[in-house]
Order: sequence, then structure tokens, then C-alpha cells
Amino acid sequence: MDTIGFIGVGAMGAAIASRLLKHELLVNDRNPDAAAELVAAGARFADTEEIAEKCRTIFICLPGPPQVTDLLLGPDGLAAGLAPGTTIIDNTSGTPTTDVELVAALGERGVTYVDCPIAGGVPRAYEGTALLMVGADQDVFARVEPLLKEVTDEVVHVGPVGAGHAIKLVNNLLNACNRFAALETIRLGVAAGVAQEVVVDVINKGSGRNYATEVTYPRLLLSGEGYKPQNFTLELMLKDVRLATELAESLGHEMPVGNLVRRSTELAVERFGPKADQSQLMAEWYVESADDQTDS
Repeated sequence: MDTIGFIGVGAMGAAIASRLLKHELLVNDRNPDAAAELVAAGARFADTEEIAEKCRTIFICLPGPPQVTDLLLGPDGLAAGLAPGTTIIDNTSGTPTTDVELVAALGERGVTYVDCPIAGGVPRAYEGTALLMVGADQDVFARVEPLLKEVTDEVVHVGPVGAGHAIKLVNNLLNACNRFAALETIRLGVAAGVAQEVVVDVINKGSGRNYATEVTYPRLLLSGEGYKPQNFTLELMLKDVRLATELAESLGHEMPVGNLVRRSTELAVERFGPKADQSQLMAEWYVESADDQTDS
């Protein structure tokens, strides 16, 4: 049985790693408590040096590109201990620019880097129904695909290294745009005298439906219990939106709607704090806005 490493087992990392427990799984996180459920299920907590030494396939799922670069190439970075032939599978929401740097640096050591972000949310990752978007050469994809299929049946080879992170940013930016559009338009329906649950139900039977209307509102906001967290913070939402708009800027691609949503997301972080959940934004954005207008 292969020994697989997994570094970064926060909410999403733990969900992905849970699909790999039939292997000997070595896990690591800066917060050891984050790995408790995986360890209870059969994984073993190990330091990064042991993971580099014993694992020829290592998954990483970190907050963003700076953390990935630091882990792999920083002082005492993982790369120094990796054996030739090792494959790094990066589930982080990263950037194609960082990927180019990582491929060059790791390639000098005979290490393969695959960008493999995930979409669909934490619950679907646990269920094995999320989507993996893989950036890799065709021969590398063929080699890692069977393992990725253990994580989810939805594995799509989207192009060379960097393509996975590019399409993930496109997806997450559109999700953020849909989220704010749903906020604005559903509240318009409410202001016009239609019950919120009716507005949402009608939208989901029409052409305006999207993830925010189909999942966030009915499952997380209309339960009568306030809001249920989606386990995705506003600071992570802002990070993805910012990276997407920066990618567009680097390509000379205009993004007027994307930049407007970036500013709206920045305002949401200012209002609710970086650790607030996306569902809190959906539940309270207009309540707080109305309070602000009343106070003024």
C-alpha cells in the first residue's frame, strides 16, 4: 500500500484527505488539532520532514500561493527533502504565475508538480462528489488520475500546469458575482412585497438560478434557524476574488463586474470581519445596511 502525505488539513484539506484513508496516510497541519478526526480514522500525524522522506505522492491544501511557496521553497522548505520522482498535488486555490515558479524549481530536483484545485464545497468533498480541475501534462495526468478518482469521480484534465488554478479562479469569481447578484435581487423581491422563500423558489424555476439561489438560500438561510455556516470565510472569498482580478489585470483583460464584486467583498470583510462565514454575509448584509441607513 502506498504511503501518501497530506499537508494542510483545515476544512477542505481534511475533507479531501478523508477520501484517502485506505492508504497509509501521513498528515500535517500547523494546527495539530485540525488533524484529530483524520488521526482517529487511521491517519498518522507526522512532521513535514518525515512526509518528504517517506511519501512519493504528497497533497497540499493551504490558504494561498505564499504559503505554498514558503512550504516548498522557503527556508527549510519541503523541496530539499524530496526524492526525485515525487509528485506534489496542490489542492490550494493558487495562481498560474506561482505554478510556473514552482514547476521550474521543483523540476530541477526531479519533482513533478500538479495543480489540482477543488470546487463544490466541503460537504461534497467529504461525499466524493466535488470537482477536481487538474493542470498537468497528459502523461502526468494519466499517472495521477486513478488516485484522484479515489477523491471524487469528477476529475477533469483542463490543460497544462497552471490551467487548473486559472479555471478555479474563474469559477470562484463567478460564484462571488452570483452571490452578490442573488443578495441584491432577492432583497428587491422582498422589498416589493414577495416573501423571500417565494422569491427564491421562483428564481430556481427560472433562468436566474445559480449556486447561491439553489444551495445557499434554501439549505443554509431559509431553515428558520438563522444561517448555517458553509465553512468558507470571507477572507478566503476575498483572496480568491483578488487573485482572479489580478490574473485578469496581468493578462490585460478588463473585469468591470469582477472588480465591483472585489470591492463589495472588501466591504463585507470590513463589516463582518475576515473570519465571518459566507453564509453570514448572505444572511446579514442587507440587515446591517438597513441599520446603517437608519442610524444616519
